[in-house]
Amino acid sequence: MRHPAVLALATPLLLLTFAGTAPAQPSSSTDAFNSLTAESHPDWMAGLPAQASLAALSIPGTHDTLAIHGGLLPAFYEAQEDHGDSAATLDAQLAAGIRAIDIRVRVVNNDTAFAVHHTDVYQNANFDDVLTHARNFLSAHPGETVLMDLHGECDGDSTEGGSGSGSIGHCADDPSTITQADRTRIFNDYVSRYPGLFYAPTVTGASTADMPTVGQARGHIVLTTFTGPRGQVYGGYGLTQLTTGDWGQYVENDWTQCDVNSKFGEAQANMAKADTATAMYTTYLSANCSPFGADPEDMAKGMNPRTVDYLNSGATSHVGVVLTDFPGHALVSALIRQQSGLLAGPVPSGIAGKCLDDYNSATAPGATVDLWDCNGTGAQQWTVMPDRTLRTAGLCLDVTGGGTANGTHVQLWTCGGGSNQQWTSGPNGSLVSVQSGKCLDDPGASTANGSQLIIWDCGAGANQRWTLP
Repeated sequence: MRHPAVLALATPLLLLTFAGTAPAQPSSSTDAFNSLTAESHPDWMAGLPAQASLAALSIPGTHDTLAIHGGLLPAFYEAQEDHGDSAATLDAQLAAGIRAIDIRVRVVNNDTAFAVHHTDVYQNANFDDVLTHARNFLSAHPGETVLMDLHGECDGDSTEGGSGSGSIGHCADDPSTITQADRTRIFNDYVSRYPGLFYAPTVTGASTADMPTVGQARGHIVLTTFTGPRGQVYGGYGLTQLTTGDWGQYVENDWTQCDVNSKFGEAQANMAKADTATAMYTTYLSANCSPFGADPEDMAKGMNPRTVDYLNSGATSHVGVVLTDFPGHALVSALIRQQSGLLAGPVPSGIAGKCLDDYNSATAPGATVDLWDCNGTGAQQWTVMPDRTLRTAGLCLDVTGGGTANGTHVQLWTCGGGSNQQWTSGPNGSLVSVQSGKCLDDPGASTANGSQLIIWDCGAGANQRWTLP
C-alpha cells in the first residue's frame, strides 16, 4: 500500500531538515494534468445523501499530498503542484475537490512531533499544519469529509532495519530508534489536542472502524490506515476493511510499474472492481522509476488523461478512492461526477441568487431551461450522472437539435446518450457542451427570472459560471 524509498544510493547525503530550492515543478499543464485550481469544488459532498456509504463513492485524492519539494533531486520527489508551504498546498487541494490525502511523517523534536516528509526531504510543513488547515476547511464546509492515510516515512531507523542515519531516499527519525509505540503515542497526543476533528471510531487505538456513512463522516477526518515505514499496519487505527484480513485485495499500488499501458491496465481493473462492489477500493495512478525511468511528472502526463477518458466513457458509476500525482481539474471533476447518481441538488449561477431552473416545473420533452431565483423547489433539483448528463424531472439538459452555433437554446429532452446532452466542467466554473465545446450561458448576463439559457463561446463571465451539487 505504501511506496518505499525512491532511491537506494550508497553515498550518504543528509537532507533531513532542509527542503531544496531547485526548480522541478512541471512547465506545462492540460485539463487532466497540473491544473488543479482551474475549478473549485469546496462543497461537492454536501449534495450526497447522508445515508450513503463512503465505499459507494468516487473520491479524488492525492498521492504523497504535500510532496512539493525535492531537495537536490526535485524531479524524483515532487508529486504535487506547489501552492505554498505550511500546508497551504493542502488548502488548494481541498478547495479544488480533493478529499483523500496521503500524509508521510518523520518523528522530530526528540520523539515529540511529526514533520511532513517525502523520504529524506522535509516538505516545509508539520502535522500541526495539516490538522489546522483541515480543521479550518471542515469548519467552513461542514458537509465535507477528508480521508487520511497516515504513514511513518523513515525506514533509516535502526529499529526498522536501517543504518540509524539518513541518506538519499531514506530518512531517520529523531531519535533513530523510534518504535510503533512511539509513533502511536505521538499521534494520540495530536488526536487529544484536536478534539472532534477525527472520526472517533478510527482513532481509538484499540479497535478499527466499520465503513462510515457520509453523514457520520461529515465534518471529520476519517483515518483510513496508519502504517509504519516498512508498510506494517498499526492495529487499532483506521477502517477495518483496509487494515485487517486480506486488505491488499482492495488496493492497487504498483508504484514501480512505469510502463503507462501496463500501469493503466492495472488501475482500470481496480476501478472496475470498485464499480461492482460494496467495499472501498483504492487505486493509485502514481508510479516512480527515477532516476533510470519515468518520474512522477512523466507518469501523471500519461495516466491522468487516460483516466479522464475512461471515467467519461460511461463504463463505470463509481470507482472508489483514486489518488494521483499532479491532478488536473478535469480529472477531479470526472471523479466527482462518478457518484452512481447520488449527487443531486441546485445548480447556482454566478449571477447572485439565481439558479438553473426547469421553467414551470415542466416534465415533457422540449421544456424550457431558464434562470430563476433560487428557491429549493423540485424544478431546481439536478442530478449529476456518471455519463456526463445533468438531469431533472427524468429528462436531460439538452442542446436543442444538437446545434453548435452561438445562441442555440438549451432545453430538457428524453435522455438518449448524445454528446449534445453531455457536459463537462471547464475553467472558471463553466459547463461545457461536449458536442460543441461551447458553454452554458445566460444571455447578456440577464438577471430577469425566466431568462432562457443558450450555448455561447466560453468566456470568464459570471453568466457562464455554475456550481454543480
